[in-house]
Amino acid sequence: MSLEVFPVRDVYNYTELTRSYMGIFYSDRFAKFLNTTQTGHAHSSSGMQFSILVKSIFTSLCLCSLQLTLFCFFRPIFKSLYQPRCYCVPNDERMDLLPSGFLSWVIPTMKHNINYYLSLGLDAYFLVRFIHILLLYFICVGSMNILILIPLNWSGSSSKNPSQTGLDKLSLSNISPSKIERLNIHFLMSIFTIGLFHWLIVYELQSFVKIRHSRLLSDFHKSKISTNTILIKNVPEHLRNYEALRDLFQLALPGCIRNIWFLYEFSHINDEVQDLADTLQILELEEILQLSKMLQNKDGSYQKQTQKVNEIMFHPPIQLNPFVIPVIDRRVRIKLPGWFRYLCLSPKVSQRQWCIDSFGMKLQAIDMWKQALVDDKIKKHNRVFIQFNSQREACIAHQCLLSQYQGNFDKSIMETNPKDVIWSNVVRENSIGCLIERYFVTILLICLIILYVIPVSFIGLFSHLPWLIQILPFLKWMYALPENIRETILSLLPSILLSLLTELVLGVFKFLIYFKGKPTQSELELDLQIWYFAFLFVQQFLVVTISTSVTVVFKQLIDQPTSIPVLLATNLPKAATFFFSYISVKALTFCGNSFLRIDQLILRYTKHKLQDKTPRQIFTRLTSLLKVRWGSVYPVYSVYGSIGLAYCIISPLISVFIVFFLSLSLLYYKYALRYIYSHVNNSETNGRLYPIALLHLFSGVYCLECCMIGTLFLSRNDNGRCPLKLQGWIMSLILLTTICFHITLYGRYYYYFSNLPILEDKSTSQESQIHRRHARVDECDSTSVDEYYSNLKLLMLHPSYSYEPPRIWLPDDGQGLSSAQINQLENEAVGLSGGTNKGAKIKLVGRGWSTKISISEAPPDFK
Repeated sequence: MSLEVFPVRDVYNYTELTRSYMGIFYSDRFAKFLNTTQTGHAHSSSGMQFSILVKSIFTSLCLCSLQLTLFCFFRPIFKSLYQPRCYCVPNDERMDLLPSGFLSWVIPTMKHNINYYLSLGLDAYFLVRFIHILLLYFICVGSMNILILIPLNWSGSSSKNPSQTGLDKLSLSNISPSKIERLNIHFLMSIFTIGLFHWLIVYELQSFVKIRHSRLLSDFHKSKISTNTILIKNVPEHLRNYEALRDLFQLALPGCIRNIWFLYEFSHINDEVQDLADTLQILELEEILQLSKMLQNKDGSYQKQTQKVNEIMFHPPIQLNPFVIPVIDRRVRIKLPGWFRYLCLSPKVSQRQWCIDSFGMKLQAIDMWKQALVDDKIKKHNRVFIQFNSQREACIAHQCLLSQYQGNFDKSIMETNPKDVIWSNVVRENSIGCLIERYFVTILLICLIILYVIPVSFIGLFSHLPWLIQILPFLKWMYALPENIRETILSLLPSILLSLLTELVLGVFKFLIYFKGKPTQSELELDLQIWYFAFLFVQQFLVVTISTSVTVVFKQLIDQPTSIPVLLATNLPKAATFFFSYISVKALTFCGNSFLRIDQLILRYTKHKLQDKTPRQIFTRLTSLLKVRWGSVYPVYSVYGSIGLAYCIISPLISVFIVFFLSLSLLYYKYALRYIYSHVNNSETNGRLYPIALLHLFSGVYCLECCMIGTLFLSRNDNGRCPLKLQGWIMSLILLTTICFHITLYGRYYYYFSNLPILEDKSTSQESQIHRRHARVDECDSTSVDEYYSNLKLLMLHPSYSYEPPRIWLPDDGQGLSSAQINQLENEAVGLSGGTNKGAKIKLVGRGWSTKISISEAPPDFK
């Protein structure tokens, strides 16, 4: 067989083979489905004049200034909304009240050292540190690149090749072939930028390890029960009893066990507890409505008043029997509003009597399940919480392989907070259906990232007024606007719509990741961080910058993997001015909306006033402070940090806008974490989000290096030669070095992200001895519910097992009517644990046609 029939050059051509099994991505129909144009819509901003940029930012600047002005004005008026940590928390946890001056909050907020935020948890501290470190980095790198590179770029064009216009004259793409040697300065500055980034990452990871370990090994942290408690999965059935597990751990860690909590079936008692909580709310609302009617009558004793007030009739809510989806081990419970009973022509019943009857039945059922728990007659799941005598012993057990049999004791989670547990996920068995569900959710997340190209592509068309009016004819009035205003609106609209779409997809991500079966909210936040960063980086950077079609990029990577540098070098410079506008609008929108919180201000005096009709509802609303879900916050700054890194050499002016965005973010979080957000974070990851956020920044460095490689190899002088090949090969070597550095860095620090060093010191030894002395007390058996409670046996069980009979809370009316109501309910409602009218007052307002409730204390059964 001759070589002419099978040429050597085709033997190693795998393009056709690749297309054979990935042909769908080469289909014209598939490409049209995902594509409107072949370039990212950020390219439409190429050549933008400075005046247009200022106009697009000016609108957002005016709106942000208005919002900040309103915030400064409202802050001393609506203190419970803008400074809730000064009022709506226990006295020993309240912050000092800020001065009431218009701008008197700014300097005290900025003066707070970032070390203060350690008291709010490592997640809060490291976010402030992350923003602070990025801010310092871009100030340092940005100032040098701007002073050195922008003059070179501005004067880099020639009369023979004046190709760039507007702000593109400040970018690398403005350098003409006759001045190609200037790229040597860009090459040197990129080496400096990359080297400083590598030093920063190493320094921050080392600091992270020291700070995290110092915090977790402190006496304050060790005093928490969750510190030495781990959740172990897949416990075999023959070991699901206290003695067997204790004896098993005696072999490796003698005397290490302090407490064991099995995961009992809780669905039935939890249903009863939820129904009882709803019934209590209905009962208190009914009693307050009766009280309001009696106050408006204004005469007679309680007995006479009750005769005048008509009994409230209603349709009780419908609770359908729960059903289980066996394949994925999911339990679904549906509750319908009472008005559905109209369809069945069911008669109304007394609201008060229905609540009293429900109390008796629900409390009886709860007591039955509690006694069944004491008698060990409830099913145990294959999960168990084990509390060790010390943090050191818990770390040893967590890092050891606890069983030689695959599938037994194969997974454990440290630092388990019972309030952070996602109980519906923890109880699920490791079935094939659950595994399929997790993979299915993963596929959905990937599809969401890819298919979100469609609405993002659609957004780019909003910058074209004729097309926009064709779709939305009622916008014809925009033709009457001056041309400058029209251009400003059209340049601003895509950025605003892109931000709204991003917020929408975040909710979808949170919903889907829940179904991946993560046992705790903290684990869910860690997973959300990774997926949300992938989405933001692809959609807010790659797709917008390179191409609106993922298929175009995907096909090019398959056919010619080495074309990545060329792809980036030809696309990134054209999109630089888009990010100037986008980042500015994002910064101003974030700052104004976050400080003013206009949505919460409106809801508080509209919807919330209509909904909150009982003292308990008002108290819950006031004391339910905002809690940060850090898994969706860290990725935002990782993405903008990556964008800044990718463009800091290509278009150095990007650093100004990144610094602007980070400065406003730092101002907000330093204020909000101190005065707005709750200091309690049950989903604390103890800083594990931070190293992931740092490593995500490598995405920007890779883009910078690839773009520089493509630029150096593509550059041609007037003679058509490439004089910068050597620099291109050096940059390729730097790319390989960065990849190796990244892998080595991850391998070196990976175990420090979630593990602790085992330090043997006197305090640890003394702590272990003290716990061992008390170990026998914790091992005693109990035979009654009261003993079960006294020995803290319910601490790590589902909260329903620690539910106590509620106490009714009515407002004091000053005439003794509410006291008479409480006394009557105590006599009629079986199991109601008393009641009180202390801490709440009700009074008539206006002409006596309405009432107002105010509170001064917590509910009587508040924990």
